[in-house]
Amino acid sequence: MAALAAPRMQVGDVTVEGLSDGLLKTSVDLVLGMDRAQAAQLVGSADGSVFIPVNNFLIRRGGKVIMIDAGAGNTMQPTLGKLPANLRAAGVPPESVTHIVMTHLHPDHANGLVDDAGAPHYPNAEIVVHETEAEFWMRPDAANDPDRVKGNRARTRINLKPYLPRIRRVRDGEEFSGFTPVLAPGHTPGHTCWVLAAGSGGGFMAFGDVVHLSAIQITHPDAALTYDLDKDRAIQSRKRILDMAASERLAIAGAHVNAPGFGYVVRKGSSFAFEPAG
Repeated sequence: MAALAAPRMQVGDVTVEGLSDGLLKTSVDLVLGMDRAQAAQLVGSADGSVFIPVNNFLIRRGGKVIMIDAGAGNTMQPTLGKLPANLRAAGVPPESVTHIVMTHLHPDHANGLVDDAGAPHYPNAEIVVHETEAEFWMRPDAANDPDRVKGNRARTRINLKPYLPRIRRVRDGEEFSGFTPVLAPGHTPGHTCWVLAAGSGGGFMAFGDVVHLSAIQITHPDAALTYDLDKDRAIQSRKRILDMAASERLAIAGAHVNAPGFGYVVRKGSSFAFEPAG
């Protein structure tokens, strides 16, 4: 039986493949700065609950097999943890992945680095992460740190333990295999968008959780989420990145934009809209 083809977007000389880790159930109750009824209307939910995709992306370039983020594993909800199987179905054994570029180290992006026993799903992969993100989540807890920060630090130690000899920390603007990190802090201190030059066809950006609820936060970028560690900085980063994506006509791969997450940010009056690719 032939391997299933993953959804693809062609950007210049770069092919980006979309791979799903599954669906994450969340709620508009997490939205800040917007009336709940308006938020529920925007996501099309009668009770405020909503399922959002957890998208991951694959680029094969220069002999490297590069994945963006690693999904949630089996740690959060039964509708998640599908990425390793979907990789195999697309003809990509997890052991063939050479690099995993992280937008940030939250559970739905990083817990899938390891299996239930803490062994690496991607035994030959190097982890590429912004130094600010790595330093924040790998530092010891302070007494006044919130419980959710302490909890994610504990989980980060599990996620990264088998990769410790193979973690590459990059600075803002430091290129890795054609990817340039653009720091977009707020959701986490080192949340990173990754921009890839794509030859004559322009560029591509993986923008992680700059937008978490795409039906709300692209058209209403002032809406924050309780998940944001610094809500004001998250809003500032979202506006800056959306403006950058629209101004430079970057092809977008969004972690939580309707699967497979490909498209373009365009200006709509004083705000923005999302145009799906193809």
